[in-house]
Amino acid sequence: MKAEKTKVLSEIIKNRRTRKPSKFLPKPVPSSLIKELIDSARHAPNHHRTEPARFYLLNSSKIQEVGNLFGEVLAGDGSNPTLLQKGQRKKKEWGEAPGLLIVTCHTDRESALVQNRPAIIDEDYATTSCICQNLCLLFEAEGLACKWSTGAVWEHPQFSKTIQMKDPNCERVVALLFYGYSDQPLGQRSLSPLADHLISNY
Repeated sequence: MKAEKTKVLSEIIKNRRTRKPSKFLPKPVPSSLIKELIDSARHAPNHHRTEPARFYLLNSSKIQEVGNLFGEVLAGDGSNPTLLQKGQRKKKEWGEAPGLLIVTCHTDRESALVQNRPAIIDEDYATTSCICQNLCLLFEAEGLACKWSTGAVWEHPQFSKTIQMKDPNCERVVALLFYGYSDQPLGQRSLSPLADHLISNY
């Protein structure tokens, strides 16, 4: 039984691929399912139990607003036609995505804990990244496609207000997780040999 579980998990890890939100199917994903997956994903290594991850689960209206903001960020001052075109493309791709979960890392750098242990800043970010990977794998296990984006929409001055970020001074965005159902074929992915990256005394 244990070996079978390991095999299933291994296959999920190996087979997960990023898929484009623009090709997700127009089929809603129940918010109750996403909340359930978030609660499971939170069980990640977390030094000092700071629980740094914050989650912003957006409805279709908010997703469209975030898409508009990213389009404006990419377009810049509007003087470059190439950037304008890219901004319009991303505005449409992001704004029409069926699901978007934004994950931030909350660390109060002025707290006594961080003042005494500055490494907490990196540890909190690592914990939040682990949670995001957990989410990607849980999405895959539920038959949901996912794209982990780091498009810097947070550079827009209205971003924090748009997603109703609780503590902008202490939060930094780790992932914009676009999710939805998809029938896109999974591409093949090969890695370089493990021996190129492993030093072992065994």
